[in-house]
Amino acid sequence: MKQETQALLALVQGIEGKDWASRRRGWSSRAEEPVCMWDGIICDPSDDSITSIRIQSADLYATIPAEWGQLKSLRTLVMRENLLYGTIPPEVTALPNLQTFDVAENDLSGPLPPFASVSLGVMDASRNKLSGSLPSTIGENHALTLTLFDVMDNNLTGTIPSSFSKMKNLGTLSLGSNKFWGLIPPSLGSLPMLQYLYLDNNNLVGPIPPSLSRFGSGGIDGSLLSEIWFQENMLSGTIPAAMADLKQLKNFYADGNKLTGKVPTDLCSETLNADFFSDIPADAQRELCDSVACPVNEVAFEGVYPCSPCDSLHYNPYLGRTGECIALNQRLIMEKFYEATSKSGPWGGGTNWNNDETPLCDFDGVTCDGNNNVIEIKLNGRGLSGTIPEELGFLEYLEILDLSDNDLTGFLPSDLRWAPLRHLDVSGTKLKGIVPPMLCLKQGVNGNGMSGDYNCERISCPAGTFGPSGKRGSAPGERCIPCADEDAIYLGMKQCSRVGVRDQSSESDGGLGISGLTGTLVAISGVMIAAALFVVLRAHRRKYAIRRALPQGEGDDEIVFESSVYNQTGVSSLPYADEPRRSSSGTSRRKGTWKDLANRVPPSSYRDEPPNAEPFSIGHVGDSDDENNDDEERYEDEETISSALEKEVRRQQNHGPSEKAPVWKYPDPLEEDDARSVSSSAWDVEKDSTNEVWLDVPKI
Repeated sequence: MKQETQALLALVQGIEGKDWASRRRGWSSRAEEPVCMWDGIICDPSDDSITSIRIQSADLYATIPAEWGQLKSLRTLVMRENLLYGTIPPEVTALPNLQTFDVAENDLSGPLPPFASVSLGVMDASRNKLSGSLPSTIGENHALTLTLFDVMDNNLTGTIPSSFSKMKNLGTLSLGSNKFWGLIPPSLGSLPMLQYLYLDNNNLVGPIPPSLSRFGSGGIDGSLLSEIWFQENMLSGTIPAAMADLKQLKNFYADGNKLTGKVPTDLCSETLNADFFSDIPADAQRELCDSVACPVNEVAFEGVYPCSPCDSLHYNPYLGRTGECIALNQRLIMEKFYEATSKSGPWGGGTNWNNDETPLCDFDGVTCDGNNNVIEIKLNGRGLSGTIPEELGFLEYLEILDLSDNDLTGFLPSDLRWAPLRHLDVSGTKLKGIVPPMLCLKQGVNGNGMSGDYNCERISCPAGTFGPSGKRGSAPGERCIPCADEDAIYLGMKQCSRVGVRDQSSESDGGLGISGLTGTLVAISGVMIAAALFVVLRAHRRKYAIRRALPQGEGDDEIVFESSVYNQTGVSSLPYADEPRRSSSGTSRRKGTWKDLANRVPPSSYRDEPPNAEPFSIGHVGDSDDENNDDEERYEDEETISSALEKEVRRQQNHGPSEKAPVWKYPDPLEEDDARSVSSSAWDVEKDSTNEVWLDVPKI
């Protein structure tokens, strides 16, 4: 017991610690009370071993002592809402009997160490400054015990481990507001008890896995999923119509992504996202699908109702667009490109891009056709620094883009799929993540899609590999080779000092990040809603401000240090109460009603063998003659659509900025309107979003 006492007192650090301890019962080597009577301490009555430490909302300024790794009987550690700093000691996460670990709302930094306890049920480290990636084996030690995993509002990066799918009792997975990249693991759809899935505000790309809506994966009435937050990522493809099969779904947010098509009609209802629109007058004519995401060629402050149409000189191909529509003017696009890639000052060797009097086609590295349309941009080795802006993909005649050997950072934008690129080179840069799946499906760029072979390596070698040209070519030897360098973390590397597979045992395996992909090409619908009468209402519905604490019994707002029964099944910084706590920034998008999570008794049994969670295959697109023919038709159709868009843009440019110029309405293939600006034949060939076709794409 003396050893445990000394370990506990390691929390009392410096003048601040002594001042904190002086206002607590015990917490001194000279204390008259036994350790089990100290504030926040609970012991096992059979042997007086410490089983619980609960010090929350106590203004404690300290680090978590590594000495607490000696408390082998510790089951509960709750230190939320303090001023903790430093790292999370691996000695503490190695405790063998830990059931609840809650250090939310502190100032902790560094990586999240793996937890050794097979009994861990609640892990909440949200609202800190944690960094690094999640361990790839994170779900293996807690397959049947973990019910809540919350690391939202940190600086975590890497991919989402597919091992989360092993947590068969996981009810809440909250990874929002981090820097995760890669794909959403489709295996998350096999979690039978999952109710709340928060992946918002990250850098995720690729499709929304339809496996999330697998009917019958949990509960009597199918999936238990009640809330899904995917907003503010870089997801592409369409919203699967199968999401409408989620009978328990109350909130589904997908705005602020690169999704195309339209919101499936069956998903639109008065009850979906209703809490977000609780302030809307009952007699307001709210378009239900706009409550999920604004349609293509419209825009909104938060990507949802009320939506405003783009004017004739701007365009938006995405659902749920936030902020502004995209300008189609070539010079404006080039100005944005220069601004985004000159963060460290003017480019090397000088440039005339920042001269307003320089004609567009006289810009350094730019080639135009006879109609003054930009068809080539070659700026290799010019010292560009910053990110590649999305607008660059809307240069409608751009065929060659060479940005190699520059200091570009960030991610490769999927928006480049809209340009008619034949050659793309981003090798020798510092771009991270993966090649966006929709860009991998772009036919013709760097020979991609020839003979049905769609390969992301033709766009860029993936992180952890290198090649002479930074991408796969058609000549012998032009391939991507594994690299064992520690800094082999960028796309398109051309050099490597140690050939071989880098040890990634401590990193996330990325789930689907390197193994598979889906692509969906769909019909695009335009639904125009006048929003001017409702703009004022939006000022009262800002998102993300409210993060409510889960109730912890009577007197939730009070600091509880007594040895009362502790709720070990629901401790989180996630919102929980019916009435939201308001912050200084006003109201926000809410994470629904959470009392069901606290009061729900898990079913006594669940499916021992959930459905297969991998809807995607790895292989050659042309493995099947039928599939190959379908894909060729798909991309022939895409070229037809692209040509129609080009004609429409030229037609509108001829109108000039006149007020009489027609507004470009994104055509709806279901409408019979002879006056629409793009011929219906160009759009009728596209598939409706209810008919998803998932392509097999190798080596993503």
